[in-house]
Amino acid sequence: MATTNVATKKRRAWTTSVFIKQLMAISGFVFVLFLLFHAYGNLKMFLGQEAYDHYAEWLKVDAFYPIFPKGGFIWVFRAAMLLMLVIHLFAAAYTWKRSRRARRSRYVVKKSVTDAYAAQTMRMSGVIIFLLFVFHILHFTTGTIRTGFTIDATPYERMVASFQSPLLVIVYLLFVGCACIHVSHGFWSMFQTLGWVRPSTRSLMVVLSGIVGAVIFVMFMAPPIAIAAGFIS
Repeated sequence: MATTNVATKKRRAWTTSVFIKQLMAISGFVFVLFLLFHAYGNLKMFLGQEAYDHYAEWLKVDAFYPIFPKGGFIWVFRAAMLLMLVIHLFAAAYTWKRSRRARRSRYVVKKSVTDAYAAQTMRMSGVIIFLLFVFHILHFTTGTIRTGFTIDATPYERMVASFQSPLLVIVYLLFVGCACIHVSHGFWSMFQTLGWVRPSTRSLMVVLSGIVGAVIFVMFMAPPIAIAAGFIS
């Protein structure tokens, strides 16, 4: 009987709302670090074609060689990010399902208008981000969708050719904007889930979350806007 009770408690621990939210927070934090690194790499567009293409080649072929074989790190990295994506989506779906179930109970405590709006915004932006993320992979990574560049174009040439189109700049503005709104809400939720929000630090955490989202937005959109304006060619 004791063994059964211990096993039951362990199963419950793995399915509590707190644990699921911690999974979402940790996987979300990994994505924030990825976005910061990716946005920083894109800023190399301002250093010219040689610098940007060299960075892209290093990332795909020479990163952390000889710890990884040539071209090996990028696949390990992609696998890790895919795992984080699966965890994040699972946690989001699980939380959404539990919240729907809770709303059907008359004993559930009603959320504030602010909390409800934040939750709704996170779901909407999450769906938009996922759809545009698939487009981004097909566009810049695989070259399946081409906007003014050939399949053998370098990463720099793909960027310059693509953002000659104002429509594509708007598409990526929507993509990055939704991602940064998601990041800002998610960063705040992460602080709250991990118990870092106190009355004395609440304002600081709100400001920090907004700053992270704003920095990522500016870093990502600077190259497309510079290309569209003719500063990068």
